[in-house]
Amino acid sequence: MIFNYLNSTISKRILIIALFILLCVFGFYSWQQLSVEAYPDIADVTSQVITQFPGRAAEEIEEQITIPLERALNGTPGLSVMRSKSTFGLSIITLVFQEGVEDYWSRQRIKERIEGVSLPSGAKPELDPLTSPIGEIFRYTLESNSKDVRELRELQKWLVIPKLKQVPGVADISNFGGITTQFQLEIDPNRLTQFGVSLSQVIDTVQKNNTNSGGSLLKMGDLGYVVRGIGRIRSLSDLGNIVVESNKGVPIYLKDLGELKYGNLERKGIAGKDSNPDVVSGIVLLLRYQNPSVVLKGIHEKVAELNNGLLPKDVKLVPYMDRTDLVKTTLSTVSKTLTEGIALVIIVLVVFLGNVRGAVLVAITIPVSLLIAFILMNFTKIPANLLSMGAIDFGIIVDGAIVMMESVLKAREEDPDRTLTVTDIATVTAGVAKPIFFATIIIITAYFPLFAFERIEKKLFTPMAYTVGYALAGALLVALTLIPGLAYIMYRKPQKLYHNRWLERLSEKYKSIIESTLDSPKKAFRYFGGALVLTIFLGIFIGKDFLPELDEGSIWLQVQLPPGISIAKGSEMADELRHETLKFEEVSHMVTQLGRNDDGTDSWTPSHIEASIGLKPYDTWKSGRIKRELIGELRKKYATLPGYIVSFSQPMIDNVNDKIAGAHSELVLKVYGEDFRETRELTKKVMGQLRSTQGASDVGIDQEPPLPQIQVRIDREIAARYSLNVSDVSDLVEDAIGGQAIGELFIGEKRYDITVRYAERFRNTPEAIGNLTLTAPNGAKIPIFQVAEVKLTTGESTITREGNRRHLTVKVNLSGRDLSSFVKEAKENIEQNVRFDSEKYQIVWGGQLENQERANKRLAIIVPLVISVMFVLLYAAFGNFRHATLLLLIVPAALLGGLIALIVRGMTLNVSSSVGFIALFGVAIQNGVIMVSHLNELKSKGLPLKDLVIQGATSRLRPILMTATVAALGLLPASLATGIGSDVQRPLATVIVYGLFTATGMTLFIIPAIYYRLETVFLGRK
Repeated sequence: MIFNYLNSTISKRILIIALFILLCVFGFYSWQQLSVEAYPDIADVTSQVITQFPGRAAEEIEEQITIPLERALNGTPGLSVMRSKSTFGLSIITLVFQEGVEDYWSRQRIKERIEGVSLPSGAKPELDPLTSPIGEIFRYTLESNSKDVRELRELQKWLVIPKLKQVPGVADISNFGGITTQFQLEIDPNRLTQFGVSLSQVIDTVQKNNTNSGGSLLKMGDLGYVVRGIGRIRSLSDLGNIVVESNKGVPIYLKDLGELKYGNLERKGIAGKDSNPDVVSGIVLLLRYQNPSVVLKGIHEKVAELNNGLLPKDVKLVPYMDRTDLVKTTLSTVSKTLTEGIALVIIVLVVFLGNVRGAVLVAITIPVSLLIAFILMNFTKIPANLLSMGAIDFGIIVDGAIVMMESVLKAREEDPDRTLTVTDIATVTAGVAKPIFFATIIIITAYFPLFAFERIEKKLFTPMAYTVGYALAGALLVALTLIPGLAYIMYRKPQKLYHNRWLERLSEKYKSIIESTLDSPKKAFRYFGGALVLTIFLGIFIGKDFLPELDEGSIWLQVQLPPGISIAKGSEMADELRHETLKFEEVSHMVTQLGRNDDGTDSWTPSHIEASIGLKPYDTWKSGRIKRELIGELRKKYATLPGYIVSFSQPMIDNVNDKIAGAHSELVLKVYGEDFRETRELTKKVMGQLRSTQGASDVGIDQEPPLPQIQVRIDREIAARYSLNVSDVSDLVEDAIGGQAIGELFIGEKRYDITVRYAERFRNTPEAIGNLTLTAPNGAKIPIFQVAEVKLTTGESTITREGNRRHLTVKVNLSGRDLSSFVKEAKENIEQNVRFDSEKYQIVWGGQLENQERANKRLAIIVPLVISVMFVLLYAAFGNFRHATLLLLIVPAALLGGLIALIVRGMTLNVSSSVGFIALFGVAIQNGVIMVSHLNELKSKGLPLKDLVIQGATSRLRPILMTATVAALGLLPASLATGIGSDVQRPLATVIVYGLFTATGMTLFIIPAIYYRLETVFLGRK
């Protein structure tokens, strides 16, 4: 069957070549259609329920908003975990769903459950945009030399954001910074008293005087006229001329009660960039599952349109973070390592084959197999990213073609003067086709169990498994279909081929070693036993992590300032932080975000800064530092600045950690407890133990500390004496001090809030608040301090919950230590030194540790499954247990080389290196299959056992050395790469490159000896 297939493809070689050319054209088209990403989207399916309730403290938000919504959302189908944050004026509930739950379906289930929840008036829960934690693909600032932040904010809101939202695939645009205009009336309460007008009367009057009406249609003759009542406020003048009351026929206007002005929404956040302390910035969010390259192209077109005419001449939209740059940089890294790998593969082929034509012929496999992979990726909607493309080892891709070509060259070398026929080529290639087929299938099969991963690791490595599998399938198709025909065209005519003298000498040396080994095969068993023991020892003591850090080429800071500081003071501290950071020559720009965005959907206060630090290209750094060293220097500098507690991360992974683990760090430790004070004290003790554990950095409590409050605590008994209700006091606090929006004003397409509040001097101290007056039913004016206690105290800044329980989160990043050993020591320290009531409080580890434990459980299933599947395939290929078992002995040898390389290079055993080991198993066994298949072929010819082992091993030296060398060198550049995007590649490539050294040694020296011993025993029994 195999012979007939090969004979047919060689006979119809012109047709086959034409079909492959068409296939390549379609492959190039498919590549242009592929979604290209820097990193795969590793986030779970998550949604957030966001409810704004302005002016309320965290305790009230939790009680009135968060808890009722949590109770309604409990038991949502597919829900994995639910956590919440209740802070000033805002409730955020994050729902993380199980693997396989569809986004739109889960969001519909959430909507169904929150619709029926009874919440206070004005509180309306909404869902966040359908995006991903890595969906922030474009950040920009609006910059001008003449316009202030109010004018820039107007342009942002009414021009820039609507324009960018027109791009298909944009989920939302989030604004940060600037001033949001309001039409304000700041009332003098003394004038209210003077004119005998109450605040509630003012609010009611404004609302009644700001409306349009419709009177249906009026027929006049043959025409119908629409009847409209026009009464909406259109300007400050309209607002000021509203009549509130009439005193003896004299109207009392709103403008008589206070000052009318263009004010602004009370600022909750300020953005600063470089030396500019106050800028307007925007963040473009990608709709999940959209092609970022296509969306970014649309964004770039809109930005050019805005900058070239739509915006005023002195206003420019200036990007400071563009995902395109990261994609280009990572693709450059991958392209560089792939190009170097291809070049090394071709050089090795030329050296071993001694034939440039043969090397080029084999190298054709690389582009053709890639183009076939692109076709399959496009059909199955698998995106191209750093890991999926960077994990392709072109040395492995050409292995089948090498063995096929080597068999043709050997036939040509044996009879250089005879013209080879189609049958000759078909015969020699058929002899190696079956081992090539099974060896390739074994390698592909090695990747299948990766689909059993869950969550982050599944999203990270599944595209790689698809891509490598597709490329190997394409390489197999090329080796069995295209290469034989091309080899026939190139080598059918009589010709003398180059003889590798050095390889011939190496073969003679190898032959003598094999002869010596077969004379004393026990040595081989001793070497194998020693390698097995060393492998087990290294596997136990090597450091273990979840994943290597994914370098995004930038730095993201989480900065905690002293609690309770004003936004003005926070802005000053942000300015100083930027000033000190920009002194480092490696930094290209820095943007700080103090507090929360204008939408109010961030949970931060003015005591918190998030900062983006842009870095210049690494190869331009004159200091010679690497990124890790720069972070160390920045950490030292920030430690000298009083009032700053700084944690380091990166933009995308920071968002992922926040959504998945609920904190902005690699490792989290959650302390559950209902009592705020006691839980915080226990958390501080835990923090002390973590700080004393070697390797801990950026240790802190993720939740902001308690903030100062002015509480107006009403005495119900005294209020009742004046016939006052609690609502009378709370309405005064909300309206006179808080300044709630009471209506809207339209100017063209623009819409602004109308607010009424007391002038600042009447509400800026506890004493001033206490002197505000209430109007009793009998008209008496009652100061607040007579019916309520106005006092300074503290209250929670943020209340976090998970699983319906309150908790505080300790965030920890690691520096210079692996995750497993750190957690082990930290747990021991906490157990020995921290005492607490386990019935009231609970300590739970999470973050990367949770991910690592889950991945390890899967790997404990996957690795035995991989080996079992390989055994079944080997049994199917050889038809007996002894040869299948013999080939599996290569696995420990491969493990040994990989483990030694990881330890020597200071790497850890993580999911990336584990995937490398899984791939290595298939590659290593491939050469064993080539060796044992040939030995069995010689045995079937009746040669004496010892002679056939010596002859077979020697004749397989060249193809095994070639396949192993090209496989190792194909990934060598990736194992040594240090640029952006190389982090996940490096451990995986390191394991394969160096594991192949020991695996090849096992195949060449140990396998023949054990084969000889096994067959001696088997034939003796037979």
